[in-house]
Amino acid sequence: MRKTFLLFVCMLVCCTAAFPQTVTLTFTAQDTDNHYVQLDRVMITNLTKGWQETVDWPDTILTMQNGTGINDIVGTNDYSSLLLSQNNPNPFIGTTEVSLIMATEGTVILDITDINGRSVVANDYSLQSGSHQFRIILATAGTYVMTARQNGQTSSIKMVCNGGGDGNKMEYVGTIETPDRASLQLPKSQNTPKYATTYPFNFGDEMEFVGYAIINGTEVESAHVNQMQNASETIVLTFTVSHNHDAEPCPGTPTVTDIDGNIYNTVMIGTQCWMKENLRTTRYSNGTSIALTSNTSTTTAYRCYPNDNASNVSTYGYLYNWPAVMGTSTSSDANPSGVQGICPTGWHVPSYAEWLQLTNYVSSQSQYVCGDNFNNIGKALASTTGWESYEYPCYVGNDLSTNNATGFSALPAGDHLEYYLNFSYCAIFWSATEQPDDFANNCMLTYYSMDVWLGMSFLGYGLSVRCVRD
Repeated sequence: MRKTFLLFVCMLVCCTAAFPQTVTLTFTAQDTDNHYVQLDRVMITNLTKGWQETVDWPDTILTMQNGTGINDIVGTNDYSSLLLSQNNPNPFIGTTEVSLIMATEGTVILDITDINGRSVVANDYSLQSGSHQFRIILATAGTYVMTARQNGQTSSIKMVCNGGGDGNKMEYVGTIETPDRASLQLPKSQNTPKYATTYPFNFGDEMEFVGYAIINGTEVESAHVNQMQNASETIVLTFTVSHNHDAEPCPGTPTVTDIDGNIYNTVMIGTQCWMKENLRTTRYSNGTSIALTSNTSTTTAYRCYPNDNASNVSTYGYLYNWPAVMGTSTSSDANPSGVQGICPTGWHVPSYAEWLQLTNYVSSQSQYVCGDNFNNIGKALASTTGWESYEYPCYVGNDLSTNNATGFSALPAGDHLEYYLNFSYCAIFWSATEQPDDFANNCMLTYYSMDVWLGMSFLGYGLSVRCVRD
């Protein structure tokens, strides 16, 4: 019996000694659409001990020591683990940056794999202990896992790329300086992505976590997380509002591919997901070809080159008459239109009501309005290239570098009648809504105007096409 008791005591002592004495909390955030949100700061409250601590961005990590308070480790290389911090930005287009904290010097292996576990880029580095910054460049849209490995330790993060990078690369940027915070009298956020509190903590303490972030131009508070804290973990803070993704690739659909293999970037504006480029398909999604001709027709589908020049297609897309746009579909003014027509599967030709939704939304957002007139939204939708110049402020053709706040990137492909007109002067897009006397509604921007016109065009004209996601 005595031996059994001594064995139990030894096991208890060993287990107690082995139990981790440090709790490391990593904070991240998302909105109601499960999209990543960059935190501005996190308020941590120990309800049991009665203390409160704030972690400011770019800090995302708080360390607490069981049993007593510990000294702030900023300014030393005495990190407690191998740790990859969440990349920023995330999601990202092409390029993002990641910081790595190493407890000991030596060789670290960094590997990025796709969702199927295939390695897309891997490097090893010989580094000193401390914080190091890396730049990640990825070409293909998708979800990736980045893993750091050193001396049997691993740390991983998930990254979401929306495409756009120049190949797959990993570049070492350099060390992150962590000078003594007390001597510099600077806030935590200007020194290091890791912070250790000096306040007391015991396993089982009741904790509360609240995040703050700028969403749609306003600081918003996350839902409160209350829990007993017994171990290290990642705390996901949820903001009960939807993030405004204007001018960003559409969440989950950064690109769309037509039947010819053409790839189009997408853009989110309000609640609508639009193609960011003019359509340039030569076929319907069922494989039926669309005739290439310079002749106009109100009944026979056709496509033609902008300004009668084949080299313009890669940038400006084709011009199509309304029968080509609609295919076998009939007119619709519903929202959504329900007319796939010439668009890829999962996308549709916008109705007049959908163009109206777009322009009304852009007019309602002060950041997209030029001057003090809510109608002055042409510059916010027009691309930064291709337009004829115009001297007056707020006109599309004035200072092209200030165009395209929405990311819609309307290009002046002009139109096609019996001859070619208005190349570099205007962008005109078809709708799925027909009007009497062989007309259909359109959406038009010109270099010499401030606003966007929702008007009509003759069915036989050749105009540009943008599709909207179903």
